[in-house]
Amino acid sequence: MTVRVLGDGDVERLITMSESVEVMAEACRRHAAGTQTAPARLAAPLEWGQLVFTAGAYTDPAGGRIGFRVYDMAHFGSAERDELVAVFDTANGSLLGLVAGTALGPLRTGALGGVAIDTLARTDAETLGLVGTGKQARTQLEAACAVRRFTRIRAFSRTEARRREFCREMSGTVGVDIEPADSAQQAVSDADVVICSTVSDSPVLEADWIAAGTHVQNVGPKFRDSSELPAALYERANVLVTDAPAQLADYGDRFLVAGTPDAERVVSLGEVISGAAEGRSDDDQVTLFCSLGLAGTEVALADRLLELAAT
Repeated sequence: MTVRVLGDGDVERLITMSESVEVMAEACRRHAAGTQTAPARLAAPLEWGQLVFTAGAYTDPAGGRIGFRVYDMAHFGSAERDELVAVFDTANGSLLGLVAGTALGPLRTGALGGVAIDTLARTDAETLGLVGTGKQARTQLEAACAVRRFTRIRAFSRTEARRREFCREMSGTVGVDIEPADSAQQAVSDADVVICSTVSDSPVLEADWIAAGTHVQNVGPKFRDSSELPAALYERANVLVTDAPAQLADYGDRFLVAGTPDAERVVSLGEVISGAAEGRSDDDQVTLFCSLGLAGTEVALADRLLELAAT
């Protein structure tokens, strides 16, 4: 048996962000329709590491797929770490292929963010504010620009040199001059869309910095003892959405607003897309997307990559 194995270079070469966003949108629609299973993550604490698995399965007219993504959480910040995504055919259990490396994860998360922006942000959104300039910020930015035409983008992170390098590099990638902001408040004030993708364990912005009509993406920590956003922003938001309800439920009391009425207001992104839940209903509403990573979307994206590699 010959198994196709793709690496980071293949991921970057084979698929565009726009196509990745569509793959994620379809996964969200399947989840809402009940044809995609997306359980919470599983952890295997081991003596020399901690393997984390996200598993999922789905069926569509083209056939069924089942698979998983696995990585060592103990070395999540290592420059040498890798991840593995495996895709199986549900018809016969055959292994269709593997994707190894670190490119697929941020691409998947960014593309899900693009789906959220396309679904929840105002259609006339033109200004984008970023807090955080790491790897996740790059794919979040690319996805945002794939679904909206931004004319002004500002970015802030704590390290000035990294902030300026991010703005220089990503201006060329998205075709819009990105302005380095002197503060998080400057980055997000009057922005139509705000993306927070930090590793901060304390809020990086204040709820009253967010203008009416803004859509906010919460990519980083969202726990009671570690959160990049204040609970007051969840309270202020008119619409609260997540891509992964099972993962949110698994957080239990650790979730930032667990036990409050705000936790009960969180609806599924797939349900908003399908019309089963209400999203933005007017241009003055503040919407907030709690990004958790819908299980099985890594498998869907890997499957599309394997299809493209075979053509």
